[in-house]
Amino acid sequence: MAERSFVTGGTGQIGRPLVRALAAAGHDVTVLVRDPAQAQAVAADGARLLTGHLEEAAVIERGVAEADHVWHLAGGLRGAGKVDADRLNRVGTEALAAIAGKYAERLRSFTFASTCAVYGDRSGLWVGEEHPPAPQTEYGRAKLAAEGLLGDVAAATGLRLHVARIAAAYGPGLRFMQEDRIRAGRAWLPGEGRNRVPVIHVDDCVAALMAIAASGSPGLWNVSSPGTPTLAEFYAAVTAAGGGKPVRFWSTWIPSAIQVAIAEQNERVMAGMGRKPRFTNDNLRLFTASVRLRVDRLEKELGFVWRHPEHVGGIGASISRRA
Repeated sequence: MAERSFVTGGTGQIGRPLVRALAAAGHDVTVLVRDPAQAQAVAADGARLLTGHLEEAAVIERGVAEADHVWHLAGGLRGAGKVDADRLNRVGTEALAAIAGKYAERLRSFTFASTCAVYGDRSGLWVGEEHPPAPQTEYGRAKLAAEGLLGDVAAATGLRLHVARIAAAYGPGLRFMQEDRIRAGRAWLPGEGRNRVPVIHVDDCVAALMAIAASGSPGLWNVSSPGTPTLAEFYAAVTAAGGGKPVRFWSTWIPSAIQVAIAEQNERVMAGMGRKPRFTNDNLRLFTASVRLRVDRLEKELGFVWRHPEHVGGIGASISRRA
């Protein structure tokens, strides 16, 4: 009998590749879908659809009750307004955590896609899973709170919980690449580009998540490539592979205080219009934080081998695949 997986966030940038990989591995995959416009694409990936959202407990229970594995990837980065980072990440996890606890004895794994943003800015230092979190963004704090909710349930019920603190994922067409904006000569980012940014190719991210879930070793996992470029090095590689005009960094032209004021104004205006802000104070902090993730646990416990251990090769493969 095929293993059964229930996926939230299956329409996202990591979620869709994960759904495809699970289906290719023979899993019977069910994906929670809110947007009917995305349903057809997810079905084409080989998944069955469950329509609803994370705050509908009855819908969530249908997905969990029929699953062997739960993959919680839903969440996101959002600015001010009703749908903020806390609503997307912490509140969105509450019902799922409670329901997963009810089925803890039967579930073989529960994998939560958290973020390296929980570590905050460490001035380029290496951090392992044992390092205490120190988030400096609403997004990081919300993800950490969701980790806590799930951890409490796991402690009380024995839920086999895997928390993956994921680096910035890049790959064909993924937003972090900034590929289209670089080609158009319109890529501007905060900071000076000297900060170290943990990154991982989406193919490696999906493979790591699947290896972690299959390992039978619950706990925290850093999910990142071993190499950690500066932001400037990363985007120089994107420019070299795809062409265009190199990224320009705001701090060369605009003082930090003005950047913050612009981001705050943008959040207020876009939230008032009911739209997702393109840039927020969280974005500023995330793009200027400097941290490197140790991945000893992946290497030593799982013997994990990266397809793209360095960003230059991964970016080249991503751009050639998209072309």
